[in-house]
Amino acid sequence: MNIRDAFRAGSFYEETPTSCRHHAGKLLDSARLPGDLPATLYGGIVPHAGWLYSGRLAAMTFKALDQAGPLETVVLLGADHTGAVAMAEVFDSGVWRTPLGDVLVDADLAGALIETGEPFRANPEAHRHEHSIEVQVPLLAALRAGVKIVPVAVPPDAQAVEAGRALGRLLAERFPRARVAGSSDLTHHGGHFGSPGGHGSVGEQWTRQNDRRMIDRIVAMDAEAIVAEALRHENACGAGAIAATVAACREMGATRGVLLDYTNSYEVIHEMYPNTPDDTTVGYASIVLA
Repeated sequence: MNIRDAFRAGSFYEETPTSCRHHAGKLLDSARLPGDLPATLYGGIVPHAGWLYSGRLAAMTFKALDQAGPLETVVLLGADHTGAVAMAEVFDSGVWRTPLGDVLVDADLAGALIETGEPFRANPEAHRHEHSIEVQVPLLAALRAGVKIVPVAVPPDAQAVEAGRALGRLLAERFPRARVAGSSDLTHHGGHFGSPGGHGSVGEQWTRQNDRRMIDRIVAMDAEAIVAEALRHENACGAGAIAATVAACREMGATRGVLLDYTNSYEVIHEMYPNTPDDTTVGYASIVLA
């Protein structure tokens, strides 16, 4: 059996079962949703930084999807921070180990996805050290006991939209209760990332504007523009995951995105430590696709 160990437990989120469950519960409790959400949601976008920074926004997306209909299987589309992703790499069977217990991979859906052909292929090893999906799994486990996942790492190239379309058609035809979540942070600015938009609060405002470009394309469901936008303006580290998510949800019936919340690391850290000299700004958005 394929077992994917919790590589980032103890750094991006808590390692012990008690502390992990407690923090996940706090994030889900603090994820306040608007009262006018669409009744039908097909998927969404989640950030993937440490829970301290972006966990509440990820919890918002998952909580909204679960509110629209109890989550049974979530196809988690991830980024590529390790260079191990050449195609749409599917973790096709087994479990993902978390501090809250093992989460089962939906082998039936994963197998059906691989059977659609390229760009999908079974490649559990591509997920071994990639955190963009891992940080979501304990949140899902805390939110909905027994939820299954299908992890897919998506490259930021032309394959992303192709993969999304094929995924969306498959779900619409054979797995209509499954939902899709794409994992990506937005602009990385300041600190060791460089500061083309200036320093401190000036750089934070520049990052917000740069992130707005990507958010506008997501809510407009413009899957085809997302990878090019990220290449041009460096405002998403998981552009392939975003593009595939938007394309998949569009095939399933989604016509628009709804921005639930936006924040960034500068805002989060300066609320806790107002006098910190750290001007790093990484953007995070919670978006659902309806």
